[in-house]
Amino acid sequence: MAKKILHWLDEHIENVLIFPMYFLMMAIMAIGVVQRFVFRTSFHWAVYVCIALFVWFSWLGCSWNVKERAHLRLAALRNRLPRGVQLCLLMLDYTLWIAFAIVASYYSMLQIIRLHEVGALIYGTETIPKWVVPACIPASFTVLVVRVIQCAIQDIKDYIRNEPLKMNPTVTME
Repeated sequence: MAKKILHWLDEHIENVLIFPMYFLMMAIMAIGVVQRFVFRTSFHWAVYVCIALFVWFSWLGCSWNVKERAHLRLAALRNRLPRGVQLCLLMLDYTLWIAFAIVASYYSMLQIIRLHEVGALIYGTETIPKWVVPACIPASFTVLVVRVIQCAIQDIKDYIRNEPLKMNPTVTME
């Protein structure tokens, strides 16, 4: 049962988190528009919460793009290169992703700690701490690093089995 749940989370974690955030952001904005133009009032916190939700689902979307191999990678050029060079470039990509994740997470953690220490709250709210917004960076990059490692393992297996390396996105818009 636990293995089934972990497999489901592995396949769907980004979507489970991204789509409710997106829906909530759109709902807050729609309510804000109605409030502003019909009732001539608005929630002071709405803009900041929407920005926070956008930041969260953007970084989680980055993780999903890595998983689906839909991030920027110049695949048209790489497809013409020898397999060994392709694998080396993929491993370089993965190394850079992990390095970027470490640097971004480190510096965001410094900001999170500072915001937590001073007890900063999102403007217009009485309960939402400001450190929740940059917390998306280490959280999302943790998921991203897992996705990078999964892709690297798959690419090494494909290379050893002499199967084509996955250089193009695995999902497409239909």
